Amino acid sequence: MTSPISVDAMKAHLGGIYWTPGKSPLAIPYFGNAFKSAMVFKKNLAEITWNCMRTLENNPTSLPQTRTILAGQSVGGISVFDLLQVKNYGDASKLLTEKVRSSTFALDKATACAIHNLSAREDTLVWGLFRTGNISIEGVKYKPPEASALGTLAQDGLGWLNTAVANPKERAIATFLFMSRSQFFYDANKRTASLMMNGVLMSNGYLPIVVLNKQSKRFHTELKAFYETGNADGIFAFFATHVTGLYSDLPKDELKPNPFAP
Repeated sequence: MTSPISVDAMKAHLGGIYWTPGKSPLAIPYFGNAFKSAMVFKKNLAEITWNCMRTLENNPTSLPQTRTILAGQSVGGISVFDLLQVKNYGDASKLLTEKVRSSTFALDKATACAIHNLSAREDTLVWGLFRTGNISIEGVKYKPPEASALGTLAQDGLGWLNTAVANPKERAIATFLFMSRSQFFYDANKRTASLMMNGVLMSNGYLPIVVLNKQSKRFHTELKAFYETGNADGIFAFFATHVTGLYSDLPKDELKPNPFAP
């Protein structure tokens, strides 16, 4: 039996982030099979990409346009920048799926940089590498860590999440929050963090999750509050409420007993 995680340990390893373990149970469906979970991600890639782009990047591309772009075809009526974001997310998602299916996904800097190398290609100052300059986050007073601290922070934080957070669902959400707040890259941080989050879920047999566009306003309200304080209880509660209805129509006979049931 693992020991309870202390708030002090969370803050020490995750740059000031903390939450109350088990306070907001995450009812994410469990297949017990990483390959099958990855196939669900692949099957729903257009919907996942569209919601992610709308929620995280305010990208105006429609769902039909997203499907067309992911199919490798050109579309009219949108900017080259918006089209590139969608294409990049699709390319990074394919890499993630391959890593999960081949059991080569890892919660580490190398994997995050490989995903960022595709999710942010030609869309930011540099891609596939941690930032070397300091940045700010629009709309919040919180300042991300100094660039010189990022390598050590990633190694320590991601390593700690791997070993200290036994519940893969909590580990996945914490990964998204840690990477988003730390801002390891110049841009595309939330996009890359969302893919790493789903990598953790799928490689442990859980289904992928995405913040639906219709929940965007509440998501960003909770995310900004989390950025300012490091207290993740509010955003964990958001995810707990949100994922309940995400797969409400999933046939129950498809699921396995969940070893980390709420």
